[in-house]
Amino acid sequence: MKHISVKSAIRGNYFFYSFAIGCAFPYLAVYFKDILGVNDSQLGFLLMVRPAIAILAQPFWSMAADTGGHRGRLAFVLALTAGVLFPFVSLAKNLLLLVGLLAIWSFFNAPLNTISDAVAFHYLGHHKRLRFAYFRIFASFGWIAAVLLVGKIFDRYGVQKLFIFYSVGILIAVLFLWRIPRDEKTTWGRGLDAIRELLTKRNVIFFLIAVFIFETANQMGYAFLSVYSRSLGASYLEIGWIWAIATFSEVITMLTFVHIIKRINLKNILLLAMILTVVRWVPFGLMHVWWQLLPLQILHAFTLTFGYIGAATFMDMESSHEIRFSAQAFYSTFVLNSAAITGAVLGGQISQHWGYSRLYLTSGILALAGAIIMAVFVKNPQSQH
Repeated sequence: MKHISVKSAIRGNYFFYSFAIGCAFPYLAVYFKDILGVNDSQLGFLLMVRPAIAILAQPFWSMAADTGGHRGRLAFVLALTAGVLFPFVSLAKNLLLLVGLLAIWSFFNAPLNTISDAVAFHYLGHHKRLRFAYFRIFASFGWIAAVLLVGKIFDRYGVQKLFIFYSVGILIAVLFLWRIPRDEKTTWGRGLDAIRELLTKRNVIFFLIAVFIFETANQMGYAFLSVYSRSLGASYLEIGWIWAIATFSEVITMLTFVHIIKRINLKNILLLAMILTVVRWVPFGLMHVWWQLLPLQILHAFTLTFGYIGAATFMDMESSHEIRFSAQAFYSTFVLNSAAITGAVLGGQISQHWGYSRLYLTSGILALAGAIIMAVFVKNPQSQH
């Protein structure tokens, strides 16, 4: 592995980390329902554990990364620990033990995506940061490979195998993380002062509010997508195809994102993502068989590329060089994780009492609310003017 370039190491890490997540995330909710027999309300609570722990873990690890100056080595240790711990989650047969094991695993797994993004942005530097999508696309390739491979295996041998497949993927990612070079150090006080300064910007505050509401809609939809598909008669392989179609579509927009952002300002890209999310989720809960979901999954291209990558780029453009990692960690912690908590709990309660059609209708309404705030109160980031 010593002859692998830094660029290839970043891409390899994205591929195998997302392969690991693709083996687990689409099927973990189904495992909780099919194997452990939890109801939707309990499922929402279980799906809340990882982002709830992340709110505590990510600030801790982000400070360690900023002050240590070697994010690659930190990610190596976290990924190795997460890969070893995850199979122990399958030993839990009651809710309390399951929550405890998920919490321990989440403490080490939660920061990995944020660190990967920060490493990629640091490698690209100020002038090439719009090429972030060319790195992030390897995460899409890893996800596609996972969901198409393991679905058929789970149909034949059981969904319980997801724990082993996650660990294999994450341990391969560890080998690539070792090649990430040391970067600059920052101090805790400097990072915290810079974050406070960032949050004095009116534009950033309204952006975070809009994206929090938007991501709550998406997190609610994603969290219950697999169990909803299962209720429509999908096998594990067919669940894999439902997720794969979405990811295939995002590859196209990732390949063209650099060209799109040169022609359309970032605010309008985010606004388009939110409007198309409304179009996606509102009819989602009205389907009668699983394959009817496939055309709507194509809109994931805009939800992910325009939404996720657009929002990460927005934060990067609004941040000074020395706090980019802290800014991305803050965004991930207090927006994506808070939205995931809200989406999981709210989605569990809505689906338990009123069904999946109301859940996805609520997702569409929330996405529309985020779009209105984005349109009225948010301006394009300063460094793109």
